[in-house]
Amino acid sequence: MTEIKHPPRLALRFFRWYCRPDRLEELEGDLEEFFYVRLENGEPLWKANLFFWWNVLRCFKSYSKSKQQNNILMTSLFKSYFKLALRHSWKNKGPVTINVIGLGLALSMCVFVYMIYAFNIEFDTFYKNTDDIYRVHAITEQRGEERRNEFSPIALDSKLRNEISGISQVSSYFVETNQVKKGNDFFAETFAVVSTDFPEMFELPLWYGSFADFGKLPQVYLTKPLAIKYFGSRSALGEKLTLILSNKKRLEVTIGGVLEKIPLNSSFRFQILMNQADYLRAMNIDANDWSNNLFPGHYLKISSTNRASVLDNISLNIPLQNEKHKLTKISRFELIPFSEAKPSDLIENVSYVNNRIGSQGLIIFSVLALMVFFTACFNLANTSIALISRRLKEIGIRKTLGSGSRQILVQFLLEMSLISTLAFIIAMSTANLTSKAIMGMLGASFLLQDINLTGVLLFVTGFLLFTTLVAGLLPALYAWKFQPVAIMRKSVKLKGINWLNKTLTVAQYSFSIIVLIIGITFWQNSGFLNQLDLGYQKEGIFNLPVENQYFEKLSQEVNQIPGVITAGAANHIGDFGKYSEKAQFQFLADTSSQTIRYHGVGERYLDLMEVGIVSGRSFIAGAKSDQDKILVSQSLVDQFFDGQDVINQVVKINGERKTIVGVTTDIIDDVVKAAELLPTVMVLSDKSEHEHLVIKVSNRDLNEVENTLKTIWSKHIDEPYTGVRQKDFALGASGEDSKILQKIFLTMALLSGFLSIVGIFSLAQLNVAKKIKEISIRKVLGASFKELLLTVNKSFSLVLSVALVLGAALGYLLSDQLLNMMYRYHVQPSISISVLSGGFVVLISIIIISGVVRSPISTNLIHGLRDE
Repeated sequence: MTEIKHPPRLALRFFRWYCRPDRLEELEGDLEEFFYVRLENGEPLWKANLFFWWNVLRCFKSYSKSKQQNNILMTSLFKSYFKLALRHSWKNKGPVTINVIGLGLALSMCVFVYMIYAFNIEFDTFYKNTDDIYRVHAITEQRGEERRNEFSPIALDSKLRNEISGISQVSSYFVETNQVKKGNDFFAETFAVVSTDFPEMFELPLWYGSFADFGKLPQVYLTKPLAIKYFGSRSALGEKLTLILSNKKRLEVTIGGVLEKIPLNSSFRFQILMNQADYLRAMNIDANDWSNNLFPGHYLKISSTNRASVLDNISLNIPLQNEKHKLTKISRFELIPFSEAKPSDLIENVSYVNNRIGSQGLIIFSVLALMVFFTACFNLANTSIALISRRLKEIGIRKTLGSGSRQILVQFLLEMSLISTLAFIIAMSTANLTSKAIMGMLGASFLLQDINLTGVLLFVTGFLLFTTLVAGLLPALYAWKFQPVAIMRKSVKLKGINWLNKTLTVAQYSFSIIVLIIGITFWQNSGFLNQLDLGYQKEGIFNLPVENQYFEKLSQEVNQIPGVITAGAANHIGDFGKYSEKAQFQFLADTSSQTIRYHGVGERYLDLMEVGIVSGRSFIAGAKSDQDKILVSQSLVDQFFDGQDVINQVVKINGERKTIVGVTTDIIDDVVKAAELLPTVMVLSDKSEHEHLVIKVSNRDLNEVENTLKTIWSKHIDEPYTGVRQKDFALGASGEDSKILQKIFLTMALLSGFLSIVGIFSLAQLNVAKKIKEISIRKVLGASFKELLLTVNKSFSLVLSVALVLGAALGYLLSDQLLNMMYRYHVQPSISISVLSGGFVVLISIIIISGVVRSPISTNLIHGLRDE
């Protein structure tokens, strides 16, 4: 029996969908006729199907399409939907405006989080043709831990250029913050000290000027923002500047050009570019001396096939480096592709380059943004469901007149898309303000124009679709299920707060309470860090970095200020990472050594700074015998002596015999999770080594003393005043970061709390609207306001209680986890504070609900009894 063959069904269905009814039979017959003719002529079935599809597509012409009428109808319907959406939004402009602003601000925070991710994704894409460029990383070892350093000895530079084959180009880079003198003004700027071929390797774009004489003349190149800061709209070419380098030597330079703006998400960030050769000459540094302390970052252009051999040849110089440089021992080198993220396998130690934003920051900001965003979405859904109660008759009439459930669904989704569109405008308008507010507190500026806008638009569009579908679909489906007959007979009763409202409200309030608890916890932590005992006195202390030649002059005049005590120090305790040195610690009978922190102090310095003495004694002022004595920190005793008594024990520091006469408390100079109590030795420094004038103020106004110090400084030194208050920089960036996080969390808590309170206000209105007749009857029968309030709010009590328990518990746990993840020293989150914070949000909500209930109670009872 021969199988009957038919045209492809899908093609036929497509044809019947678009074809005009009056032409359908005629054209369909022709299409089938051509199909069967091909089969009769012996063509295979697949070819006949293919040509059938082709003919169906060719028939999609004006004479056959029925879409024109449909388009007019759809356009008319869309206009009608749009007008209804506008009218409804205008009628409820209060709730709609709040939802638009809340969703817009929440989405703005999400855009900022995307910008942070884009910061990492687009990191270093500013530099072109970097696939064959590698970073030289030195791996060092301290106390059994390996550390990754993006540096290598300056003496390796010549070896890389002249003795190691397979390298087509070499450049070096390191940064310093120094003073620039322009006229009579001083400016602190970040200098990038680079080799001559650095601009060529990374193709640095010039706004104007040329690199032709870079390395031949003492020239510098400014970034575009700095050139505008110094010279405004006029050209900076040929202008003169004076650079004050780290050894206070001055170098006169000419501006050779101005660079385009270097983006924030770049490994290299600086304001001034200068040549390494000029720097070495000014600093009297021998670039071939393996024992000097200059370790720039090196970048090599090599092919991937030569990578292994180049690395082997570089590693041959490790013994020479370790022999000549006792304090920095390198165990191995690694070559890391420039375009890849830095490996996180080891502890990072020294790097002159910027890094991608760490995972901790990304997680924190992402969680915050999503919490606020979901709070806004839940609020939007709750408010929309609440507003349906005012539109039941509209829905019933439209369904009676022929509107299908699909049209009702489209109507509500369109209204939600209108809100989403307005929120999109607010989000894009405020995204830069959000970034400036947060990144500005961190001393950076990263804006929408700094990243690929295509990715931003796709990201925001995706979030808006999610908002429209989730926050809009719920109320749309809620209205979809109502039958017109039931609505018109008034048999549809919105049961106040249903399970959907309850679930959304619990989630919304829980998020608000969580964010509020985190904000309060970080606010407490900021206060905790301010009061943290760092092992020395930080109140009423000024640190004045000063060259030794000015030390005595300034010291004599400062001592004349009433209530001021001064002391000299070769270094300064307030920031070990900046002012301390490294030394080698050895036992007398041991040939191996350990790297420790080495700190020189003046005679009265420890007493002035109130450093605690755990055992033994401090240095004796004027005692020459103390020159070979040392004090050690408690962490050194714990690590090297197992906590035993060390007084009068003799050890070696950098090969010299020293006697331990005292043990000090540990000095805390950082509070981050990776912070360590490093073993420290303190020695008595000679007056010729004093580099800091440390000033302790008693019973005097600090501002008045600081003004006097500035006057004395300007009289003796032709440089900007560099004094700082110890309290302001005791914890460095960690203390500032804590204050910033405190502000961010509290701001997010206020926004989230505001959205939740608005949401509960809408739900209270819904609940009251459903019980208006019951309230009126109870009032007629003599019910008091308290009784009516309890009647209306039975449904809220469980919701708020569950949200309080969940929010307080999760807020406590998340606060504890965040603090443990970020800080070594931090406040302990409080369960009572968590419960009180959640209780505060609930209390505000109860007050809001009471206000909503009071309104119908005070209105005419007749209106309430006629309602529905």
